[in-house]
Amino acid sequence: MRNLLILAFLCFITAANAQVYVNKVNINDRDLQYVEVWEKFDNDKKRYMGLVDYGQYDDRKNDKEGKMLRITNQEGIAIEFNGIMHILNFMHRNGWEVMNVKAVDDYESYVMKRKEMFDIPISGSDN
Repeated sequence: MRNLLILAFLCFITAANAQVYVNKVNINDRDLQYVEVWEKFDNDKKRYMGLVDYGQYDDRKNDKEGKMLRITNQEGIAIEFNGIMHILNFMHRNGWEVMNVKAVDDYESYVMKRKEMFDIPISGSDN
């Protein structure tokens, strides 16, 4: 019982600290269950940017670089990644899991679902 309480407390702390900012908006504070994630290579920085569609307004005419979709820090500065696996690991650490992968033209996008808070198997349980 004690181990179960400790595990529940750790899950709560992890979920409370999860923060994924998209254009300065913490999407973990929003009532979202699904997001779509893909990468975009930045030729100037020679690094990848993570892009997230959570249903927000996207002005494709005036934002051809996708700045409104980029994963940022709290101040709005885009986070640089090494590639799609780096982005997916970042999202996983912050409470999201891949549900589906779809091919779109010359890239793949990943539909991700918010992880359930207590979906971690407990050793010694009767499940």
